[in-house]
Amino acid sequence: MTSGVARNYARALFQLAAEDSTIPAVEADLRAARDALFEDREARDFLASRVVGRSPKRRLVLTAFQGTVDPRVLTLLLLVAERGRARLLGEIDDEYERLSRIARGVRRATILSAFPLGEEEQARIRGALEKRYGGTVELRIEINPSLIGGVLALSEGQEIEFSASGQLRDLQDSLTPQAR
Repeated sequence: MTSGVARNYARALFQLAAEDSTIPAVEADLRAARDALFEDREARDFLASRVVGRSPKRRLVLTAFQGTVDPRVLTLLLLVAERGRARLLGEIDDEYERLSRIARGVRRATILSAFPLGEEEQARIRGALEKRYGGTVELRIEINPSLIGGVLALSEGQEIEFSASGQLRDLQDSLTPQAR
């Protein structure tokens, strides 16, 4: 789950990249910077420290990334480092990637199913979701025996339920008198 702060950073960077159609290049630079910081635990801990001042953090970021990443990514790195939020870089990257994917017309959907789905069933579900969303859908299938039967589709914060347990819950809700 992406925090609100990480989401705001990612959206601001995405909007700047969209202005001059550099979304994929900025995404690649952001991912490279994230990977570099995640590989170096010492640098990551240094940037996240509340004891270390802004100037040493700024020097570290400039030394490591100036001239190697897009200037907007560098500015983002400086902001998160100076504010002790370097640990949010993974969330920022995830949200930026999600925004980039949606801009390309691609959605991800997790399909929860009581049983394994065959290729034909997956193709039908993908087709129905692509028709609903008007773009390409990447599926990830997970088995969840508690569904009893049917499937549950989760995509970008939306839930579409076609499961037996969901239908039983809907039936129960319709038969239960509402509190007045």
